[in-house]
Amino acid sequence: MQGYVDKNRLCRAEVTVIGGRQTIVFDAVVDSGFNGDLCLPAQAAIQLGLELYGMQRIELADGTKRRELFFTGEVVFGGEPRGVEIFLTDSEDALIGAGLLLGRVLTIDYVEQMVEITRKEQHAG
Repeated sequence: MQGYVDKNRLCRAEVTVIGGRQTIVFDAVVDSGFNGDLCLPAQAAIQLGLELYGMQRIELADGTKRRELFFTGEVVFGGEPRGVEIFLTDSEDALIGAGLLLGRVLTIDYVEQMVEITRKEQHAG
């Protein structure tokens, strides 16, 4: 799948989130520092009708630790549907985390302002 580098040098890719009420396509920021699957703006979670799953202890980039609610949902990413854990953010941007990138290769070309995310085939060895 193809993405792009925006004017603020953020890498972006498309992810479709399927909720109980609605399906929304997000132009999400690829955040390799976030080890979860997906982070969505709180307002989007309400629109989608996501199902609350529980609480989990998380650590933010600044080292702050806290407990956060997380939700379950389904996404289509790179043409493949899968279940994910979704956290909420106060940001307006959705974030694609490293959990959603597992089994994939992320290539960033800042010259051409292109992002490419491809599936890495696993070989038995």
